[in-house]
This record gives sequence, C-alpha cells and structure tokens, in this order.
Amino acid sequence: MSLIRQIAKRTLTALLPRDAIVARVTSEGIALTFDDGPHPEFTPRLLDSLNTAGTTATFFVVGERAARHREILQRIADDGHEIGNHTWSHSEPRETSARKLIDEVRRTRDLIEDVTNRECHLFRPPKGELTLRKLLALRREQQTIVLWNQDTKDYRMPEASDEIVPWCRGYQPASGDIVLMHDNHPHAITAVEFLNNERSDVLSRCQSVSQLLNLSSGDRTASPKIRRTLCTGS
Repeated sequence: MSLIRQIAKRTLTALLPRDAIVARVTSEGIALTFDDGPHPEFTPRLLDSLNTAGTTATFFVVGERAARHREILQRIADDGHEIGNHTWSHSEPRETSARKLIDEVRRTRDLIEDVTNRECHLFRPPKGELTLRKLLALRREQQTIVLWNQDTKDYRMPEASDEIVPWCRGYQPASGDIVLMHDNHPHAITAVEFLNNERSDVLSRCQSVSQLLNLSSGDRTASPKIRRTLCTGS
C-alpha cells in the first residue's frame, strides 16, 4: 500500500503545473507541525513548552475543535505560531467528496481568519490523502497543500509512555524537513521538552512552514501573494 500511495503522489505531482510544486525545499530550516487540535489540555501545555524553548511551529487545526476552543486558537496566533487548515470534521478521506472537502476548508478558514485576523492559506489533508479532483479544487481555493516527510507516528503511541523520546534522540535533521506530530496527544509535549533539553541542533533550525517554503503571510489587510505549493512527503 505504501508503494501504491507513493506512485499516486508522484502521478498527481506530475499532472500539476510546474509552478505549483516545490519538490525539495532549499531552506536550511526544518518545520515542526502539529495536527488535530486544539486540545483543551495538551495544546496549552505544548504552547508553554514551545514558549520555553523559544521555538516557532505550525498548527493544522480541525475546525470543529477550534470552534469549541477559540481562546486556544487565539493563543496559538498570539504566541507567534502559524495556523493551517485541517478541515472542519477530519472525516475519512475516502468518504469525503471534493465538494464536502472544499465546504469544510472554507468553513475552517473563515473561523481561523475571524478569530486571528490573519489569512489562512495552508492546508493539510487528513491522512495526507487527496484525489486529483480534490487537488484541483484546492488549487482554485488558493490553498497551499502541506504534507510531511518525517512522521513520528505519535498517534500510535500509548498515552502514558515516552516512546517518542527514542525518535527524538535518533532524528537526524535534514534541510527542508517537515515533521508531523499531533497536539491532541501528550507526546508532542514530551518531544519538545526533550529536544529543548538535549537537541539544540534541532530546535535552532525550526521555522514555520511559510518561512520554510518562503511563502508570504500576514494580516488580511496585507493581501499577501500566495504561491500554491504541494510539498510531497514520504
């Protein structure tokens, strides 16, 4: 299945216009990204850990969860982190039509922009799965599609464990890495605290996704020029 998914990704990439794709990021930095929040307990604790570490990250939020915790969404922005769109309901990709996906993207984008007063053009599809029809619809919505190439698989770890520590200890950062974690589990907190204490070589290179991909960002009033980018993960 992994091979099939890789072939599908390469095929979709080949079908998109050349200027829509970044095949390999040239920045020396890396990006820590957190999906599936905000969580009422774990996200604030993660923000505390990021603040202690002096590190910038990107949060891909689920709209219905962000609507329940608008104050946390606001804090993510106030703390200087970037916010991306992870759909409204995080529904199963194969059961979600292109029309429903775009409706959810718009609804979540409106919420993020209303709460933070910042434009939101970053999008991460649930499970990283997209069809060609969805890709083209997202392009029309001027969405920057962000996948990943480093997966901690923290969502599989038992809640009361430090299984993420060996991953952090063994991680060898490469320029342009996009690291996937989840802030609806406690492991991201453990990871950031470990990296802060033991791996300054990692945290010193961390940037937001927009910084990594050299995208414009800012207030709604800034009307930034948006580049549509597909960053293909492994």
